[in-house]
Amino acid sequence: MNRLVNGFVLVAGIALSGMAAASSLPAVDGKWQCVPEQEKNHEQSWVTYDFKPDGTMSSQEWVRYEENDQTQLEFNLFIDYRYVAKDDDYMLKPVKLSREIITDPSNANPFDYATRRDLTGYRIFFKPVFQGKNEALFDMWYHIDPDTHFKMNCKRQLTLASLK
Repeated sequence: MNRLVNGFVLVAGIALSGMAAASSLPAVDGKWQCVPEQEKNHEQSWVTYDFKPDGTMSSQEWVRYEENDQTQLEFNLFIDYRYVAKDDDYMLKPVKLSREIITDPSNANPFDYATRRDLTGYRIFFKPVFQGKNEALFDMWYHIDPDTHFKMNCKRQLTLASLK
């Protein structure tokens, strides 16, 4: 079970996106639905990122870990971020984190108070690589391990306002 808890820190960062500058990120404004580029055995997940022009972003991440065809842990993680452009990259700073445990038969208790407190110190950097107006690959990494990247395949969720 400790292996699962250690994995949570990495998963939290996905969902895991500095102070917003006067400029916004118009290319990524809006809501994006993302899945990991590389699937992991025994893990299913998706993330939505909702970038707002005021320099804030909200995310929801759903994760399920399975072993022997049984769910070992399933949860939603909700993170609010501030974001800022840093050179050619963007930096995300978590400001609020909450969770919803769906299934936890082993009482792993992911993201307890101490873990949530520690995660608010994380910084996530990302560079969107656009594949058209409404599709992108989000190349992401943590400030503590800049050489280890993870990638998310993302699609912009279209709204009536975005179609105008």
